[in-house]
Amino acid sequence: MKISVNWLKKFIPSFSPDIPALVEKLTFLGLEVEDVLGCRQLDERIVVGRIEEVERHPDADRLTVCRVNTGQDELLQIVCGAPNVASGMVVPVATVGAKLGQPDGEEFSIKKSKIRGVHSFGMICAADELGLSADHTGVMVLDPASPLGAPVASLLDTDAILDIAVTPNRPDVLSHLGIARELALPEEIVIPERHGIDFAQTGDLVEIRDREACPYYSAVAIRGVEVGESPVWLRQCLESIGLKPKNNIVDITNYILHSLGQPLHAFDLRKLAGERVVVRSDVSASFTAITQEPCTVEPGMPVICDSEKPAAIAGVMGGLDSAVTAGTTDILLESAYFTPSFVRKSAKSAGISSDSSYRFERGVDPLNVKRAAECAVALILELAGGEIVAAQECGAEPPEPLRLTLRPDRVNAMLGSSIEPETMSSILAGIGFVLTARTSEGYMEFLVPSYRVDVTSEIDLVEEVARVYGYDNIQPSEQMVTTYPESRRVPEYFPDYLRSLLIGLDFREILTNPLIRRSDAALFDERLIAVLNPISEGLEVLRPSLVPAFLKVIAHNIRHGNKDLKLFEVARGFIGKDLSEGNGSPLEAFSEREYLVMAITGSRNPRLWNQPSEKTDFYDMTGSVGMLLEKLNLLDKSSLIAYNENTVGIELELTGGQGKPRRYRAGVVQLIDAAVLGAFDIAGEVYIAELDTAVLQDCFASSITYEPPSRFPAVQRDLSFILPLEVPVQMLVDVVRASDSLIRAVTVFDHFVRSDQDGGVRSVALSLDIADYEGTLLDQRINDILEKAGRSAGKQLGAVIRQV
Repeated sequence: MKISVNWLKKFIPSFSPDIPALVEKLTFLGLEVEDVLGCRQLDERIVVGRIEEVERHPDADRLTVCRVNTGQDELLQIVCGAPNVASGMVVPVATVGAKLGQPDGEEFSIKKSKIRGVHSFGMICAADELGLSADHTGVMVLDPASPLGAPVASLLDTDAILDIAVTPNRPDVLSHLGIARELALPEEIVIPERHGIDFAQTGDLVEIRDREACPYYSAVAIRGVEVGESPVWLRQCLESIGLKPKNNIVDITNYILHSLGQPLHAFDLRKLAGERVVVRSDVSASFTAITQEPCTVEPGMPVICDSEKPAAIAGVMGGLDSAVTAGTTDILLESAYFTPSFVRKSAKSAGISSDSSYRFERGVDPLNVKRAAECAVALILELAGGEIVAAQECGAEPPEPLRLTLRPDRVNAMLGSSIEPETMSSILAGIGFVLTARTSEGYMEFLVPSYRVDVTSEIDLVEEVARVYGYDNIQPSEQMVTTYPESRRVPEYFPDYLRSLLIGLDFREILTNPLIRRSDAALFDERLIAVLNPISEGLEVLRPSLVPAFLKVIAHNIRHGNKDLKLFEVARGFIGKDLSEGNGSPLEAFSEREYLVMAITGSRNPRLWNQPSEKTDFYDMTGSVGMLLEKLNLLDKSSLIAYNENTVGIELELTGGQGKPRRYRAGVVQLIDAAVLGAFDIAGEVYIAELDTAVLQDCFASSITYEPPSRFPAVQRDLSFILPLEVPVQMLVDVVRASDSLIRAVTVFDHFVRSDQDGGVRSVALSLDIADYEGTLLDQRINDILEKAGRSAGKQLGAVIRQV
């Protein structure tokens, strides 16, 4: 938001700002000044001139030859291309030698020139050429009473424009009046002149059919106005904050908006069917906005209609058909209060953001509605003439102001301060809060001003006291104690450690939205957590898995020609749980876990002349997971379990209490099904690894324990088992591995399934690595180990050693 210091002086006449001090004060009040813009200092050789004669250029249709009086003995001949030059106009003239700035910061000097055969001794300037505004529609027109030959700089009141970043909870400072309230006491602020209006409670001018969307609406009908150019002071005010003047009626509504913070709209009364307005939310139609863009109105969007059709989206944008133009003679001035949530939804649905919607959707002052209308009417009658023929208000009166109790002891306890109660009262009174009562306990009751829609509880008053008192003035406690942990865990934050490892493995990190489309999420899990009020169609549920968002990122990259990808993300997935029996709190209906997801697709190597182009496969992903596990010191504790031809599970085995091994399911590596890829418009193969971060962190040990190999020869023996089909092979491996402590490793080296005619069983061949750290293994000891392994497999799994 841009604030003009000169404009601000209209509200605080005694205000003589020191700009650096003003910037510092506003910033410490929570209104960060992002930039200070100042008007360009004009060259003294840019002077006031009056055009005495205007003739057409003999060799150019779009040029004129002007003779200009600059207070010298002779008139200056100047060739000008502006369309609005006319005899008698008082204009800024850059004489020979004057320097003008350019948008890029460079300067150029005015010289004698010859334009299409005619000599020119200067330049008649537009406002943008002087750096006073962005207006280049024609030459700048000065006050006719300006002394000829006087430097234009002497006529300008230099201004500073503050570009202020306003937080969403402070709509009260989205105007010059709002900033004035922060800088001066209420009694020091001057409100623009008002024209007293007697608003009728009934009539045919206004009708509200949706009181929830529009609690209050006022309208003033003025006939006989003369639409024309605004006076210089009004144009300069608007141009100073980057607005382009249009005509006196529209400029007045914009002036009041930025002065008082209340959006207004002026309709051409004759273009409204029935010469009335109706506030409705049940319309389905289209109309053209004043920006000449088509707008579609849907049921549920509050709109301002005449007797036949929509004329504006309430609080957002007016229509072109009812806009004020040069031919307008009768107007209807709207000043209303619209419910913020309705305006916010309408602006989002229509895809429109305006100065009005920006304020309405945050909350305007309901007690400022009529005052803003009266100030605007006073200016309209002064600058455009006309006569008030009707004025009507419709809707409920604003609610009673909120009353809040402040406990001074609570304030000091919260802030760690020792502020006196009288100081607190003075601070709040200075920004508009009215002290209404004191209790015997020392509590104070304050009336919250209607424009402070962000103040709703005592803690907000505490914040106001701290903000105005100054955070720098609150002394830190001398009893503050800082403790440090005796030991520090390495790595300190495990997810960041994972990120560093994956980046070292040549994976690129992506960040995806935890909200995704319902149809995408349903492809991976049915236990979805829906958002109660989704902000868009594609953000309907919390992701049960990171994979859907991964596939959207991959599809986006492929569409843009980036097909060879190695991506990862560490983030949370969310799953709903069934609490149909009514047990547990609502929070227990949801679970979330943090996952590490890795994805590989495209070619294994970059496209090179001396290497073949090979597609990535399952082993690229399992290899990458293996390298990650190796860096986490977990590779020798991991095993892969084939769930099916496209999915492999990853399990970790660690020794628990009493030396018993415990297995942890760490995640899966899978080739995404082609049907799922088709839903995301992906034609190639995508390999995904989804690992549980918590399991990796629990199993990870930063210290490495070295276990030397046995000094005695290791022995390898093979066993072949007949295993029932329903028994997983991994279970056989685990049972054999646990049957004796000297069995160091068990691997599957052969596997085949017999047909149903042969009994429907399968044969699994295992290779056992047997090693003893205390001596050389004898044949009898080896045979005992093999028999023990066979007995354990038979007893626990029903497996039988196959006899050759």
